[in-house]
Amino acid sequence: MDYKDVWLSNYGRVIRYSNGKYNLLQGSYDSNGALLYTLKKNIFFDGKWIYKKDYLYAAKAVVEEFIVNPDKVNNVYIWHGGNDKQDCYYRNLYPLNQKQYMAVRNHFNKIGDDSEDFIIKVMNDIKYKPDNWSKRAMQPIMCGIGYRGFEGIDCTEESYIKWHDMIHRCYNAKFHERQPQYKGCIVCEEWLNYSNFKVWYDQHKIHGMVLDLDKDILFKGNKVYSPETCCFVPHGINTLFLNGKKNRGDLPLGVYFDKSKGKYRAEMSFMGEQIKLGTFDTVESAFARYKEYKEDFIKKIARQNREWIPNKVYEAMMGWEIEVDD
Repeated sequence: MDYKDVWLSNYGRVIRYSNGKYNLLQGSYDSNGALLYTLKKNIFFDGKWIYKKDYLYAAKAVVEEFIVNPDKVNNVYIWHGGNDKQDCYYRNLYPLNQKQYMAVRNHFNKIGDDSEDFIIKVMNDIKYKPDNWSKRAMQPIMCGIGYRGFEGIDCTEESYIKWHDMIHRCYNAKFHERQPQYKGCIVCEEWLNYSNFKVWYDQHKIHGMVLDLDKDILFKGNKVYSPETCCFVPHGINTLFLNGKKNRGDLPLGVYFDKSKGKYRAEMSFMGEQIKLGTFDTVESAFARYKEYKEDFIKKIARQNREWIPNKVYEAMMGWEIEVDD
């Protein structure tokens, strides 16, 4: 989603939309025989979000999108089945650390064997583990499911605090008593490992800006925290998408019953300020007013923050629709 008008298949093929057409890109090969594409990527540069030219390696992109990488800090080498670097099908790619990659390559060069059974054996062999690996770091100490992933972490780091809060939102029963809207939410397998979450966090956090980790702006109603579904947004934008189910009872979003008038009020809040939209005789008319105003308001905030939010967030906000069952 960070690249402009492109789609990736699990074979490493890329389709780009341009000039009203969808085109299958041919790509090119570097000096090591690796397939890559020249694309435009949305990045934060010089104080604003822009598109800049970027080289997307097919195998790396397929691993990122379609394969659970147990150790994204160290597994930066990719073994292609049969050592065929032109084969980027996800079932034939294995993210490995340097020691594991060398062991697989040497074995393959020696006897021509790179079966999945052998590769898994190498991955599980303690002698090929990275120096900062330990059994203790793999213990699920956070809500019985999250683990640190490596030794020597700093529990005061913002990335760790964000990870800690994310795990508790999904798996802490006492937290669900206070915030029942998080019941049923889960964290993807990769992010149960804090060290994996930290890689994503460091790549996407904009230093100097106070940002919230959001899971449901890009995909409305989403309940999975993952690299594909999450984004960082300013706190004010994040509050636009709170549904307030805990406090509003059975009425639709943005509608409240005014006992003193015997009518229904439509109102919304933004950054702690209440915006009153009028009183109405029916729930339906009150919600219709709220829906119209809130959708326009979200678009207005998106346009105002165009340079400071990723394009994928901007597009999601511009297309946002309020539903009666939100």
